[in-house]
Amino acid sequence: MVPTIPHLVLLFFLGGVFLYFLQAGARTLYSKNLEYEPGALVGQLVFALGGVIPIWFVGLYQPIHLVGGVIAACVLVACVVLYEWARQTIWGRRFGLGWGDHVPEELCEQGPYRFVRHPIYLSYMLAWLAAAVALPHWITATLLVGGTALFVHAARDDERSIAESPLAARYAAYRSRAGMFWPKFSSAAPGRSTP
Repeated sequence: MVPTIPHLVLLFFLGGVFLYFLQAGARTLYSKNLEYEPGALVGQLVFALGGVIPIWFVGLYQPIHLVGGVIAACVLVACVVLYEWARQTIWGRRFGLGWGDHVPEELCEQGPYRFVRHPIYLSYMLAWLAAAVALPHWITATLLVGGTALFVHAARDDERSIAESPLAARYAAYRSRAGMFWPKFSSAAPGRSTP
């Protein structure tokens, strides 16, 4: 198979988004020393070995069909927009890395955090979903399932840390209003008045 220019462009962005997550996250998230943060090491390994390399490998040998490519491109745009919206919202708020012991000084309920508690982790999952849609293969399916499981675990670990902090009561109320990865649609949801 000889890849076409549109194929190579989409493939570049499908794998490249994980490099972007690494670079942008390192500039945004708080850490005293990134070299000793377990979340930084996990992120580097997962995004390189579970994102860039296997996606580019599969993509060089498997065609991207038009419908799958268009859907994947839309999902990829949504994941980057969500990631940037979340990143800009928490800029300067000293949010920590996953699996770390740093708890933010305050809750963030602005931007996408108004609707979901873990929009950055959700954007990672959407990137793997885009790859699986563009390149349906057992490798991309494994990456999607494994990446989703990993970042669900990270979200639960973050929530456990916050539940053991002085923010516990406020966070419990926030959890009742905002979904973990999917917005809650109820009268208690953000932006809705209660009767």
